[in-house]
Amino acid sequence: MSITIPKKNSPDSEFEVLWQLCRKIGSGTTRDVYDIPDHDLVLKVVKVPSHLTNWNEIVLYQMKSHLNELGEISSWSRSGKFLVMEKLRDLDKTEWSRYTIPSYLTDRKIINYGKNSSGVIKARDYGTIKRR
Repeated sequence: MSITIPKKNSPDSEFEVLWQLCRKIGSGTTRDVYDIPDHDLVLKVVKVPSHLTNWNEIVLYQMKSHLNELGEISSWSRSGKFLVMEKLRDLDKTEWSRYTIPSYLTDRKIINYGKNSSGVIKARDYGTIKRR
């Protein structure tokens, strides 16, 4: 069976079909994270009434993607409840100690950062940022 990732701004119903095929791998205050089988991607699902955390990530990614510091977002639902992002592997303490967190990111826990298949360290969770 081949799993299709819905296109950007697709209806929630298309992401709900995807969600049923995924396995939960993490949970935070506002979202749960699911592994998407047969893909190097995760599905972030907002579990609170406001979808602001996902929308913050979508907008920030569109503004800063050229810097290659943020987990790549490939798709999201029209409402913002669902977001598909590249899956980043955990960092070890040595990698973390050498990494400089971008100044605009506020969440500075090691769990919120990971590395992609090329070894580039990126933020996994950037739903909150510093505002001037």
